[in-house]
Amino acid sequence: MRKSDYSFLDNGLLPTKLINLTSVIYSLKTSYNIRKDEFEKVFTELEKIAKVQFIKCSNAIEGIITSDERINEIVNQSSKPLNHNEAEISGYRYALNKIHLEYDNLDFIEETMLMLHEIMMNYTAYEYSGKYKINNNYIIEEDKQGNRKIRITPTSTKETPEAVKQLVLAYMDARNNANINQLLLIPCVILDFLYIHPFSEVMVAYLGYFLYCFYIKMILVLENMYHLKSI
Repeated sequence: MRKSDYSFLDNGLLPTKLINLTSVIYSLKTSYNIRKDEFEKVFTELEKIAKVQFIKCSNAIEGIITSDERINEIVNQSSKPLNHNEAEISGYRYALNKIHLEYDNLDFIEETMLMLHEIMMNYTAYEYSGKYKINNNYIIEEDKQGNRKIRITPTSTKETPEAVKQLVLAYMDARNNANINQLLLIPCVILDFLYIHPFSEVMVAYLGYFLYCFYIKMILVLENMYHLKSI
């Protein structure tokens, strides 16, 4: 089973350019909070636009085609989904709203991961929503000649629950280490999560690990008080 360990972030050997970049982001956090209080109405409107644009781009990646008008109606909850594709959009919307409205109560724990998966998949009537994968999965690579090979073998079904538990504990341990830069910790956690690949392949076909991992990243960012959301 893959071991999640972020102690390497505490060895002081990180590139100076990378450290300087995180310092700039830290400073932006302070100015963001000031401007948000000063221009609350503007930020509210920007957030609405960001939600629609984010879901629109996610749809394009997943091959879901619908009009801008329908996306706006579904995201702003002025219309119910009419087909499977629109049901997926509803799942996007509810998951995104959950994070935006309740991030203070969302910790990076197993329960949150499963809950988020359940919200995203419920509208597609997927029977394993909110549950870990039931079969081993593989990341398959296909070359120009159409030949396939296994590129990555994720964590096995049997080891997945323990692997996720260890991931969460490793993150908590690193988060409490004042010498570890939290902005550098987050992508490392996401990378380990992708390697575990804890949900069934149907998620790749329907909603995509890209989107799910983006939501997990948002929770980690907000948990560390970088209220930049998806703007």
